Amino acid sequence: MKKNVSALLALTALLFACSDSLYVDPIDKLTSDNFPVTDADAIAAVNGVYQANELSTRFGYTIDLPSDLTITGENPNGDAGFLSSQQWEPFNSYITYMWETFYSGITNANRLIDKLFEPDNTVTPTIKARVIGEAKFLRAYYYQYAVQFWGEVPLVLHRGVKDEGISVKREEIDVVYKQIETDLIEAAENLPHVSAYSGSDKGRATWGAAKTLLSKVYLVWGQTSPTFSDAQRTELFLKSVATATEVIESGDYALEEDYAQNWSVENRNGKESIFATQHAVSQSSDGGGGNHLLHCAFATGFTQSLPHVVVSNLQFRDEFDPNDQRKGITYADSLFNPQTGEWFNFDVPRYGKYIDPIDPNGSASNRNIDRTVLRYAEVFLLRAEALNEAYRAPVQTATADLNTVRRRAFIRTEDPSAYNVPDGLSYEDFKKRIQQERTFELTYEQNRRLDLVRWRILVKTLKASGVKAKENVSHKNYRFPIPGSQRNINPDGLWQNWGYDGSTVSTNPYIDFE
Repeated sequence: MKKNVSALLALTALLFACSDSLYVDPIDKLTSDNFPVTDADAIAAVNGVYQANELSTRFGYTIDLPSDLTITGENPNGDAGFLSSQQWEPFNSYITYMWETFYSGITNANRLIDKLFEPDNTVTPTIKARVIGEAKFLRAYYYQYAVQFWGEVPLVLHRGVKDEGISVKREEIDVVYKQIETDLIEAAENLPHVSAYSGSDKGRATWGAAKTLLSKVYLVWGQTSPTFSDAQRTELFLKSVATATEVIESGDYALEEDYAQNWSVENRNGKESIFATQHAVSQSSDGGGGNHLLHCAFATGFTQSLPHVVVSNLQFRDEFDPNDQRKGITYADSLFNPQTGEWFNFDVPRYGKYIDPIDPNGSASNRNIDRTVLRYAEVFLLRAEALNEAYRAPVQTATADLNTVRRRAFIRTEDPSAYNVPDGLSYEDFKKRIQQERTFELTYEQNRRLDLVRWRILVKTLKASGVKAKENVSHKNYRFPIPGSQRNINPDGLWQNWGYDGSTVSTNPYIDFE
């Protein structure tokens, strides 16, 4: 959905050197006594809830950049550089920005949900149900990032008093996940299937998006709950399997035969896309699409100067089979320059997913490729991993799911099935294959750091990468610090995570992770 600029929301893009953000002004208008009155009001209001998802670069900076695969090409002593080298602290601007933006989206969702449940509301039942579904999906979406970034976070579900930020406290992880589960279940009950949307409504949250995110949440929750028993974890893994199966059996989605089509301007919201951040030219005040993942990957164009985001680990790039079609899309060792009519070879590969092959020179300024968030290939990987976790062995369906993704990767070969993972692998061997396959499939799609954290292999993976910028990693990097600006407002409710200035947690809570 190309977010409509509404007078009620007064959306103004604020673009920086390599950042993208949308400022909703004034938020209070969402809760005026006569708002929302009409269906159009409700739709305009929920469009505003989507706006917190428009910060595509910031997702890349806080999820890809701190991983083993990516480093910054910017000043190593700036906040992006500190993310790259695992030296972030409580006043890092990117970490602060993510906190503020997630809670801005959550606040807008809360206000809208509350208003739509008021008895004198005049929005039609069909639109009301759908908009509430969208708002609950987005609230869960923001919370599932927050709990993975910081662990215990404030759980705010209503917006009543202006000073509530002073009194909120960090809630237990399992309580936050339980609310995420509730929101996604209720969202799925209210949201239409993807086929119900057309025109400018394409890209809105759907039944499939809610179910896919729920499957992912069940898997991550089961792997990271600090209190659940083995039996409770297994229950979550089986819920992940069942939910992913619903998506697969729905027939709503299919894999693109051409992997590159997932990042094609001409194939927006294609058959594999389940949820994506929509980026259209003229979305921003300077006429660009706002997705600075493009700018950051190709800011320096056809030169050897390093862009803002740089491929750091060529060792993993070289693990790709030469016949895997994903290699040339993920890592652009060379690109055809239409302006010169020649191929240009890069000393350091560029991330190719967000470079438009038709107009590579315009990629950095157009910034109009949608950011992939959830796509169908990941559903198979989620189910395969959850099955392996539930049964402590890769049952037949798990192996088949993994091979479904691999056969697409090798579809251009004479016999794609020749690249299948064999049956009979152990739990540990299959787990390693899943971890590798997720990286082959999802590199530069804002998953890598979160994967390393939930697999509890963050420190050893970064240290084994051989990338100098990653040598500073330590156990404290399993979580981001609570932003210092927030703790200045509420130091008692927002206690600091272990290892950071101001923390009163004396024992390393991650000591047994690896």
